[in-house]
Amino acid sequence: MSEVVGSNFAAPVDLDTEVEALDHAKAAALRKLERLSNLDSDAADEFTEGFIDAVVGHTIDRLRQELVVFGRIDDEFVWRVGLFGIDSGGEQLVVDWRARFAEGFYQATVEDPRGLVGRVSYVGCITDLMIEDFVAGGLSGSSPLMSELSRSRGTEMRAAVATLQTEQDRLVRLDPTSKLVLRGGPGTGKTVVALHRAAWLVYNDRRVTSDQFLVIGPSDRFLRFVSAVLPTLGEARITQTTFDRHLGAATEPGSDPRWLDIIDRFESSLPQPTTVRSSGRWIDEKDVTELCERIMALSVPWRDRRKVFLSRVASRLEISMREATRVAGDILPPMTTAAAWRKLRSRVTLESLGVESEFIDAWRSVDQDGPLLDEVKARFEGVTTKYAHVVVDEAQDLTVFQLRAVMRRSEGFTLVGDDAQRSVSTGLGLRRVAELLETDLEQMDIAYRMSAEIAAWLNGHAARNGIDAVVLVGIRPNGIEVTIDSTRDAATEERRLTDRWENVAVIRCDEVWAHKGIEYDAVVVETTAMSPAEIYLAASRAAHELVII
Repeated sequence: MSEVVGSNFAAPVDLDTEVEALDHAKAAALRKLERLSNLDSDAADEFTEGFIDAVVGHTIDRLRQELVVFGRIDDEFVWRVGLFGIDSGGEQLVVDWRARFAEGFYQATVEDPRGLVGRVSYVGCITDLMIEDFVAGGLSGSSPLMSELSRSRGTEMRAAVATLQTEQDRLVRLDPTSKLVLRGGPGTGKTVVALHRAAWLVYNDRRVTSDQFLVIGPSDRFLRFVSAVLPTLGEARITQTTFDRHLGAATEPGSDPRWLDIIDRFESSLPQPTTVRSSGRWIDEKDVTELCERIMALSVPWRDRRKVFLSRVASRLEISMREATRVAGDILPPMTTAAAWRKLRSRVTLESLGVESEFIDAWRSVDQDGPLLDEVKARFEGVTTKYAHVVVDEAQDLTVFQLRAVMRRSEGFTLVGDDAQRSVSTGLGLRRVAELLETDLEQMDIAYRMSAEIAAWLNGHAARNGIDAVVLVGIRPNGIEVTIDSTRDAATEERRLTDRWENVAVIRCDEVWAHKGIEYDAVVVETTAMSPAEIYLAASRAAHELVII
């Protein structure tokens, strides 16, 4: 056994001790897995039996994963922190990283040790320890963060739970009711924060379950890249999709904010007040008009407004709802989503509402618009699908109607992105999104993922071209300068880089935006016909080496 380090710790700190603890936890997990696999359900009914089977099955799936222990924190006792919790005979062998107590693993410092005397960190298999003594102020060993960042990126994003930094962890653990709008430069870990926050919320907020959680990404390619993260964190049932699949594609004419006023005017044009008579009683036109005005002020869909109006008429005239519908149903006429949509696609209707011909022509040149249709449905019939929380990545591209769709579906949401990577002309940008939501705009600028050399080149490129980019702080120089040489051949460079790196991409002008959110070990950017913003996006995909030709 190697020499014990740190007398302030509650137990010896050395590789042998940590390996032994890991083996002990793995054995306990295997014993629990065996018991669960042989469990016979003795439920009172079929429904309960199905529920028990689902819970047991989910637990077994978690235990079959490699039990990842990535560190420990000491007070008067030793507490090891890992991907999920495990106990044996009442002894807590591993604390789930999402537990409140585990917060100290991420947040403790010498200045604020959170009641701890020290921390030990490692990543994956235990080969080296980073030891921090919060009492004596000592630090020794290799940084797990730097070790992880220097690895090949691979073709899938990996969970970063072992290397979450203090600022990232603070955002992950924000109160479940918080509305997080996060602006982060490329490589700063904004997607890491969003996905780990999803897993943390499901664990800590009993109102949130996996099947009530929605993650929206910019493309199927991006979703494939991040697909392994949530299952690794123990949450495999969270729905991950794109706006195009969830709502339907957005168009430029359908994303115009002027639609809000147009639909308001359309709704206001529908009531046709008149005197209502039945069985010798009546409500004069003035009172009907006042009733319509009160009903129209209600924040409910048209369908519900009409029901309230007819019930008030029925009560005033002491008649049945059927009779009220017969004598007053045309005052607030029935209007389904389909009927409202047909009218809003009609030139005659739009002209009657004072909409300009140029606007109408542009609108009628497109076939459909998913987010605008969702707005119309919400106005006239309501939205039935609700979620406990919604995460949107690349949220700088949110249109006003996509944002409103998210707000309708959940009280809590996490929106992350980078204004420098805006690819949609109708995208609001994160500053405007935060303003509309009346919440603070959080910002991340430490470029964890990419080398300091690439971060410096991106800062210079953004400054030279007036790109609205976060000024990146590079923390990981690797000695590989960015290559800028228009005479080089892309295929030749790709072959050269492939000899050195596992995951290499050549990005050309016709496919730039398809790479949003993806990361590679090395990237060749063929800049022909690219705008400065496209060059920025393409170059920012590189983690270790970048070639600009």
